[in-house]
Amino acid sequence: MTLKKKEDRIRGISANRLLIPIIVVLVLLHAVIVSLIFMINSSSTRLSEIMRDAGVYNQEATSLLAGSSLLSETSSNYILMPVDENGEPNVAPLMAYVAELGQEEHRGAAVLARFETYDLNPDTLALIASAAESADNMIRAQMHAIALVRSVHPLPLLEPLAVLEQVELTEEEQSLTAPQKIAAAHALVLNTEYGQNKQNVSQSVNQCVGRLQAGSGDMAAKTGRQLGRYRAMMWAVTVSIIVILAATFLALYRQLISPLASFTKLIPEDQPLDEDRGFREVRLVASAYNGVLKRRNALDDILRSAAETDALTNLPNRYRFEQYLLESEDSDGSMAVLLFDINYLKLTNDTMGHLAGDQLIRNAAECISACFGDNEDSNCFRFGGDEFAAVLKNCTPDSIGGMIRRFEKEQKERKVSISLGYAYAEEIGNTTFRKLLDEADRQMYAYKKAAHNQK
Repeated sequence: MTLKKKEDRIRGISANRLLIPIIVVLVLLHAVIVSLIFMINSSSTRLSEIMRDAGVYNQEATSLLAGSSLLSETSSNYILMPVDENGEPNVAPLMAYVAELGQEEHRGAAVLARFETYDLNPDTLALIASAAESADNMIRAQMHAIALVRSVHPLPLLEPLAVLEQVELTEEEQSLTAPQKIAAAHALVLNTEYGQNKQNVSQSVNQCVGRLQAGSGDMAAKTGRQLGRYRAMMWAVTVSIIVILAATFLALYRQLISPLASFTKLIPEDQPLDEDRGFREVRLVASAYNGVLKRRNALDDILRSAAETDALTNLPNRYRFEQYLLESEDSDGSMAVLLFDINYLKLTNDTMGHLAGDQLIRNAAECISACFGDNEDSNCFRFGGDEFAAVLKNCTPDSIGGMIRRFEKEQKERKVSISLGYAYAEEIGNTTFRKLLDEADRQMYAYKKAAHNQK
């Protein structure tokens, strides 16, 4: 049904018919507000603008200090510990460093350029200029130190790290030994000059913020005294608004508030709303919500299916396996639980790559589903990297044996090797799923051990 047809179907009185008295009230209130606005002189308006700008200036200055501190911390974390305990490049601090470095609006030159466009006294501007220069000096030292460390511990080819500036080392630096290069890098971020730059950024920014806050505080006090004279007038207007709103509320309660109150009870329960109650606009909202609810329920079904399915094999996943066992607790008749484990998956991943390993997993899933699957019951599951399970209901040892013989033949045709273990219960009520799983797991690992011993 099109939107136009839906609107034509919805009947009821439109709320627009009640807007005339509300508009009259709003016009009167607007006249009062305008008169109060004109009573505020141009100086208070200017003071408000300066107070607003002071907040911007404080945020700008603080962003320079915060960005500089984060760059210093993350770069030092990498420079002082370029590799982790496993000997791998310690790229995590560098990734954070690059992310902050990309925030160009926090850098010294950018902050200074913005401050030069603001109406500030020369002393405040000089403090920002000093902080910006020191922050840029720190970045140059950090880049130089990172280049020295990279020459000893090359970084992996990660796209975010490609933006790091390639600082060219001098011939003297290139001739240094690895420990000497590391020591030189440490010196760049631990020396007195670097510490003075860091201290200067903090002191200059804090002094600048202090001056800005002091100035804005004086302006706020002056504005507060001026606006206080109008407080009584605004209070009278507020009382008038409350009276008018109360009268409006009484008029609208039946056709607006009451229907909406019922909606608040029905919506949490995912119940459809009444489209025949309230203003026409309220009924349109109810109609729209009912349409959304219908589409959402359909989407929930799709998402639930995705949450219970393994993306690689399209088999139900571990969550669905556990849910399936719970649903089968009260089942009558015989049942068997089979556990599977792919042999040599790690070897395949290590020698042929993970794409080949993924294909091996898919082949194994197809093999298991072909031999033990029930299309109507979805009884085969992947609940681990190389672990699968199948649950057979109303089966016998002979039927299971036939499936296993077919399974062994299917493995040869699909060129996969899968360890298998299973446990059988003639009456599921006489045992527990935990015992069946434990027995199947024990058999499966015994099979897997034997298969690896034969290799």
